[in-house]
Amino acid sequence: MRLAWITDVHLNFVKLDDRNRFYAAVRQAVPEAILLGGDIAEAPTFLGYLREMQHAFQIPLYFVLGNHDFYRSSFRDVIDEVREIANPQLTWLTRSGVQLLTKTTALIGDDGWADGRFGGFMNSPIMLNDYMLIGEFLGLNKPERLTVMNKLGDAAAARIKAKLEEACVLRKRIIMLTHVPPFRESCWYEGKVSDDNWLPHFSSKAMGEAILEVMDENPECELVVLCGHTHGEVTVHPRPNVVVHTGGAVYGRPKLQQMFDA
Repeated sequence: MRLAWITDVHLNFVKLDDRNRFYAAVRQAVPEAILLGGDIAEAPTFLGYLREMQHAFQIPLYFVLGNHDFYRSSFRDVIDEVREIANPQLTWLTRSGVQLLTKTTALIGDDGWADGRFGGFMNSPIMLNDYMLIGEFLGLNKPERLTVMNKLGDAAAARIKAKLEEACVLRKRIIMLTHVPPFRESCWYEGKVSDDNWLPHFSSKAMGEAILEVMDENPECELVVLCGHTHGEVTVHPRPNVVVHTGGAVYGRPKLQQMFDA
């Protein structure tokens, strides 16, 4: 089964003609399913673009959401909206169980969220748009913001741990789709690992710890993690049986990241 991985497409920055060229380029790779790693657009428009992609590809599309997909709305409202999707070819992996793609390969996923634990959050001068454009962050001071990030990161880690444990029982090869890099080394930004100012906003320590716990207990299984968020492209191997690909991206220029055989 041929899988096309795309991430951080930010289609609200892409004109229709350019979107159609992007869709055509993906189709030319002849995938049998699409893995979409979040940051589709922003909350008022991302569902429209999601449906546009599904119409353009006409194959199953598995997706997670990125931080931009919640902009100008709230977690609660976006989650409610996505839950109402009634298209069998669109699967939100965050709220779905293990997907058995082939006799050897399973797919799992979760949006994930930066949990503020790597680097130095309290001393970081970085103020992402997340904290000004997502309802649950509005009006919070820095310690309150960190508390919300911790809770979001921990919830995502707990979900992915349960799915990964189940997937390791069912299949020996697992592909995991998420948005936020789960390891310091995979948090690649501007040609290097993110510094302590950016790391808290770009990575999920809880997610990485959950992954390593399960994979250390299942050395016979192989995990491929696909993430994005930082727009910096890198591949790292935190364990012999774990590989993490972080996708590169440029606003206005969506691209096919990689093709995988499941």
